[in-house]
Formats: sequence, structure tokens, C-alpha cells
Amino acid sequence: IKVPICHFRCDRLNVTMLAYLWHRDQVQLLRDMVDSGIHAILIKVAALGLEPHKHLGKTLAEIYDHMVLMEKKYGLNACGEGGEYETATLDCPLFCKRIVIDESEVVIHSNDAFAPVGYLKIKRLHLEDKPGCAEGKIAAT
Repeated sequence: IKVPICHFRCDRLNVTMLAYLWHRDQVQLLRDMVDSGIHAILIKVAALGLEPHKHLGKTLAEIYDHMVLMEKKYGLNACGEGGEYETATLDCPLFCKRIVIDESEVVIHSNDAFAPVGYLKIKRLHLEDKPGCAEGKIAAT
């Protein structure tokens, strides 16, 4: 949904819209996500410069430099906001358990020569406890 439409709908409902990430520099936002401990992996790619067998399953940290280059070279959104890629967050500081992928496979949806589309089919995963979590809450550090 576009920003003006959201503002219009919120105004009609007398609701204040909070959109802290809108209008942020996307390269800096991606850097901030990596630096904050978000462990997310690419689970779908659909853009020039992203290859399913090469990039699926990579973390945001692992693709950071590549996405900065793709933004400069092709105008892609470094955070994937144009549908360039989708992610799944496996761990972050708010989680008391991390998701561990035990088995996955790359599925090619469209084998386009310039912008192939593929996704990571997760076949098996499990949750793993993280140190410092008790009764669903992260212990203060």
C-alpha cells in the first residue's frame, strides 16, 4: 500500500499512522538490520543480479555487499522492497529460540535468462533454545 493511501485511510479512522522505516536510506537500513543481530536468510529471489542457486539461503550479512552493488548497478532496492527478494528471519535478539533449517532445496519457478525466479523450499527445521531465555523472556544483559 502506498504512503498517501495509508495516510488517507488512517485519517478516516482517526488513527495515527506510525511508519518508522519509510523514507529511510535502504542501504543503511539493511546495514542496521545486519548490525542489530537479525539473522534472516533469502528464501526467494526474483531480480536481475540475483541467482537462485547462488543467493538462496544466504544471510543478509552475506549478501550485503552484493545488494549494495546491485542497487548501484541496476537500481535494485537493497532491502528487497521492490520484490527483488524475500527473507525469513531465523533468529534475532527478541527470539528465545532460533529456527534451524535441517533440510532445504532450491526450486526454480522461472528460469529467465536475465532475472530467474527461485525459492528455497524448507523441508525440515527445528527450534533450538538460546542461552539467557527463561519462561519466554530474554534475560537482561
